[in-house]
Amino acid sequence: MSFSHHARLGIHAVAIISTCSSLQPVTAARLARDIGLCLSSTEMIVKKLRNGGLINSHRGPGGGYRLQQAVEQLSVWDVVSCFKDSDLPSLTEHTSPESQAALAIANHLDTTLAHFLQDYPFTDVLKHLDCMEPQDAHSTLSHTAFHLKPLCVPALPVAPSWVFDLAKFTHAAHA
Repeated sequence: MSFSHHARLGIHAVAIISTCSSLQPVTAARLARDIGLCLSSTEMIVKKLRNGGLINSHRGPGGGYRLQQAVEQLSVWDVVSCFKDSDLPSLTEHTSPESQAALAIANHLDTTLAHFLQDYPFTDVLKHLDCMEPQDAHSTLSHTAFHLKPLCVPALPVAPSWVFDLAKFTHAAHA
């Protein structure tokens, strides 16, 4: 078993939620911006974390996502198991002895990895993420695919745009 891409994103999302203040929940828009995903993809990640019992959500103004338990009580396995595939083949589906042996080794590796990750505290993951600092909510940095320049402030016209405005400009120039 290797980490799926969604499991890595789930670890990132839980890290962001856990590093934010406990007084203020993290919005889906902020998670999407910090992870670098669109809002709908972020909501898919958050849904699996919520179904796994790791986070809860509050709707409405001032709402967002919070951890259901203290980060010190979480292991990496708690997060990764929310994204575990249940479509793994069983030993009875394969008839050749070679495929059964290979599948038995893969199952043993999965079990060993699961035991290791159950003993690996999530706080150790946070220690390795020293670059994760809470960003300002009004940051101008964008993690979207479009890097647009800000619009220019429109300038006032220096000359009339048509002949009937000529009187306004000449009158304003003499005043």
